[in-house]
Amino acid sequence: MKTMLTVRGLHKRFGDHEVVKGVDLDVAEGEVVVIIGPSGSGKSTFIRCLNSLEAPSAGSVVIGDGASIKAGDRKALAKLREEVGMVFQDYTLFPHISVMANMILAPVKLKRASKAQAQSEALALLDRVGLRHKAEGYPSELSGGQQQRVAIVRALAMKPKLLLFDEPTSALDPETVGDVLSVMKGLAAEGMTMIVVTHEMGFAREVADRVVFFDGGRIVEMGPPSQIFTAPKEARTRQFLQAVLH
Repeated sequence: MKTMLTVRGLHKRFGDHEVVKGVDLDVAEGEVVVIIGPSGSGKSTFIRCLNSLEAPSAGSVVIGDGASIKAGDRKALAKLREEVGMVFQDYTLFPHISVMANMILAPVKLKRASKAQAQSEALALLDRVGLRHKAEGYPSELSGGQQQRVAIVRALAMKPKLLLFDEPTSALDPETVGDVLSVMKGLAAEGMTMIVVTHEMGFAREVADRVVFFDGGRIVEMGPPSQIFTAPKEARTRQFLQAVLH
């Protein structure tokens, strides 16, 4: 199976504080990798390094057959942002423009799509998540769950090879979490390569091909959900799961 992501020796430091400590990870095309772990373990920093929202202090990140991104290489960074979509916990929609304008901004500006083409594709994506009727509305008129569904399809509008999610349901009302997870499950079923940082253990158990337990800036253990959730090998993994599942 083709490798979509190769991470080697990834470190991230903020001053003297090392948050990510030499992580290696391979992700295959079409694979769903779910990263779990306690707050402050470096999960979000790690995933932000994968599309250079945070510049790694050391190590390499390679998408597909491309080259490792070097600091200051704007052309390579722009290509990376086209190939790797990201969904944040706080939606990051532009509040002063409509949902449609949010959707077509990047395809028109970065991929040189025509406005008509971008609008047509945006409507199809909004239709997919049940929000076509909100196309001319503004983010403030949407619920948190609706904003997050728009954020997901906005990322899809760039036709990425890899989609990253950084705790996409953590800011949502419990009643809307299911709507967002349903969209993510659909993407997984369609073969989208995904890396998801989440506290939603049910999602990890049901959808992940592989679960990665992250703690102290390192990967402590990884494996299929059946192994991680029923027979974890590491004592720290067992301790964490006992705390969050009971």
